[in-house]
Amino acid sequence: MRGGHAMEADLGDPTGATALGLCLYDVSASSQPLITRKVLPGGTCGTKPCWKAVPGGYRYRNKVGSGDGVTDVKLRVSAAGEIALLIKGKGASLDVPSLDFLPPVRLQLLASDSGGVTCWESTFAHAIKSEPTLFKANGS
Repeated sequence: MRGGHAMEADLGDPTGATALGLCLYDVSASSQPLITRKVLPGGTCGTKPCWKAVPGGYRYRNKVGSGDGVTDVKLRVSAAGEIALLIKGKGASLDVPSLDFLPPVRLQLLASDSGGVTCWESTFAHAIKSEPTLFKANGS
């Protein structure tokens, strides 16, 4: 996901109390949202913290996958305030539909903690690559 504007502080603190949510929609007749994921804050994955602060944002790593099958999250805010999100997953609990989505595709990122919920949205009008196992696009 690229798009939306924020400051790093807007992301909250996934190493502590901020949970991240993701919802993906397209214009197909399929039941919507097509994908939902939640990555809980804090926690230990193996012997290391699941989340760590990195320049401009946060990184999540869980080799066995979260309850939703998420194994890797990179969430950053550029100096210009652009949000960049990369999320990967694997395993039986991932439960991903075919990724040949029908554009425009809409992705929502939610950061929630005791202070409330912040939501960003990016729309992908055209896919760079759209196949049953890979969807890649730049958002606006």
